[in-house]
This record gives sequence, structure tokens and C-alpha cells, in this order.
Amino acid sequence: MTAKEALKERVEQLSEEEAAEWLARIEWESAEFEELTAQELDLVRQSQAEYERGEALDGDELLQELGL
Repeated sequence: MTAKEALKERVEQLSEEEAAEWLARIEWESAEFEELTAQELDLVRQSQAEYERGEALDGDELLQELGL
């Protein structure tokens, strides 16, 4: 059985919901890059500004602050 045949067989066994999820994954993985929305880009800029002002915690500090 070829890879395409095996893939077709697996796809036929998926529900419509599962097929939609796998299609979205394949399309995402196939994209060369992901563009941020204007809102996401604004959040990144805000975060960078906080970091530059020294208002950021590293992962260990955050875990300690959260008591984890």
C-alpha cells in the first residue's frame, strides 16, 4: 500500500470534525510563516516595553511568585 493509499484510508475513517481539525493542522504546518494580527502585534510590543523597563519576571521568578 502506498503512503497516499494509506492516508486516504485513514481519512475515510475520520469524522467530519476530526477531518476539519487535521486539515487545519496540515494547512498550519504547511504555511511558511504565521502573521500576527494587529492586536497580537500590539501585545508583543507592550510585552517588549515591559521587559525593557525591567517589569518582567523570568520563568523561575514567576513560578516562585505563584508558589509553584
